[in-house]
Amino acid sequence: MESSLHIAPRSGQKIVAILIAGIISLMATSLAAETYRWKDKDGKIHYGAAVPAEYADQPYDILNNAGLVIEHVEDTTIPLEVKVKKKIKKERAPLISEQTRQTQSDKLLLIRYSSEEDILQGQELELAQLGYESKVVNKSYQSTSIAIRNQISEAADQQRAGQPISPETQQNIDQLYARFAKDEKRRIVLTNRETQIRARYQAEVERYRRLTTDSEEIDLAPVDLAPVDPAPVDQAPTDQG
Repeated sequence: MESSLHIAPRSGQKIVAILIAGIISLMATSLAAETYRWKDKDGKIHYGAAVPAEYADQPYDILNNAGLVIEHVEDTTIPLEVKVKKKIKKERAPLISEQTRQTQSDKLLLIRYSSEEDILQGQELELAQLGYESKVVNKSYQSTSIAIRNQISEAADQQRAGQPISPETQQNIDQLYARFAKDEKRRIVLTNRETQIRARYQAEVERYRRLTTDSEEIDLAPVDLAPVDPAPVDQAPTDQG
C-alpha cells in the first residue's frame, strides 16, 4: 500500500524558511572568526581556527570571512603582542594627512562662498531655522509651567477642603513635570547648537578672510577625496594558493 506525505503550502514555506535561517546562522557562525591556513611537513594545506603548536614556527596565512588572504605571516619570531599593536596602529592611521584635509576644506570653502557676506547670510539662515525650533520649545515650556501651577493649586484646594489629592491629579502633575524636564533639556540643546553654529561660521569667516587677503594661494582644481593609504605594516606577500 502506497502512502504519500503531503505538506500544506503554508507549512512547506515555514519549513523552508526555518531551514534557510538555520543555514544562514551556521554560515554566519563559521565565518565570524578569522581562518588560518598552513602547510604540514608533507606540503598539504590545512585550514582551522588556529595554527597547531607544531606548525606555529612555519609561515601561515590568515583569511577573512570571504576566504581572501588578509595577512601572510612569514616571520613567526615576532611576538603576537607586537603584531597586535602594529595592526591596531595601522587601523588607527588617518586616511588623509592633516595638510591634505585642510587643503580640501579650503577648496570647498572658496567654492561654497563668493564673499564674507555669503557666509554671514548662511549663518543667519541656519539661526533662523534654529529660532523656529526654539520658539516651539519655549512655547511648550511656558504652557507646561502654567499647567503645573494650575494643577498644584487644584491639589492645594483639595487638601484645604480636607480631601486627599486624587490619583488623577497626581498623575497629571507627574506627567507635566516630566514634560517640563524634557522641554528644559531641549532648550539647553538648542542653546548649545546656537553657540556651535556661531563658532563654526566665525571660523569660516576668519579662514575665508585669510585665504582671500593673504598671499596664500589655493588650487581650485576638483577636490580629490581619495584617502591616502597609510604606510604598510608587515605587508603580506600574495596568496600562495
